[in-house]
Parts: sequence; C-alpha cells; structure tokens
Amino acid sequence: MELCCTYIETNKFEEVVSFYEKILQIKPNVYTKNRWIEFECGNKLSIYNKKFDEEKINNDNNVYYNEAYIRDFNKKQEKRVNNIITLNFYTEDLNQEYTRIKKLHIGEVSEIMYVNITEPYYYFTVKDPEGNLLEICGDNYVEK
Repeated sequence: MELCCTYIETNKFEEVVSFYEKILQIKPNVYTKNRWIEFECGNKLSIYNKKFDEEKINNDNNVYYNEAYIRDFNKKQEKRVNNIITLNFYTEDLNQEYTRIKKLHIGEVSEIMYVNITEPYYYFTVKDPEGNLLEICGDNYVEK
C-alpha cells in the first residue's frame, strides 16, 4: 500500500486554493472544475470542495453518488479542525520564505521557532483558511 495523496476538505474552496497557490507558488492541476484540484509539491496535496457534492446531491437525481455516500455525506458532524496532522514543507532559505509569507497576509503566522534535540531545527507555522497548520522549515536561517 502507498499513500495516494493528502487532501483538505473545505467549504471555502476558492479561498483555500488561492492560499495554497500563494504558499506553494504553483498552479494546481484541475481534475474536476470547482470540486477537486491537486498540487504536485513533492507529494500530492489535493483540495476537495465539499459544496460541489452538496449542490449535486441536492439538485440532481443523484446519478453521481450511491445511497451509502449520500447517507455518509449528510451525517451531522461537529466542526472539524485539524489538530492531529501538520503539513510540513521545506525551503532552502527560511528567512526569505518567512518574509514572503508574512507579506502575503493570508493567514496567522508564528514567530520562527528553534528546536535542537538531535540537530538544529528552525521552523515557523502558518494557518490556512480552514485552520490547518503548515509547518515551514528550512536551512540558511540567520537569527536577526
């Protein structure tokens, strides 16, 4: 078995896609307009627009989904917030990336943090529009 991709489920599709285009500085591959896109960024990071399925389920005669999917989709769920998984990205120049992302004003950005358990490790975090945490680590960090 191998990991196919990691994807973010969102009701803020355009906002989340725009966030990741700015963070990753690449355009995604579009597989289903307004429903599913994929960024090739070392591994595959996808974004799924939950509202797309909601509209299809509510407006069509449900030829796209089976009853099991519709039941599962319509389950009442508590607001999901990513508090278990962190998306970790690497950059060669942490200072430059930190400055770039702060200037974008696209999410809450932490200070640059330092850990040295087995080796020096510098990183900062940024939250996407759904509250998912991205950890950006890298080399060439110069403390200011």
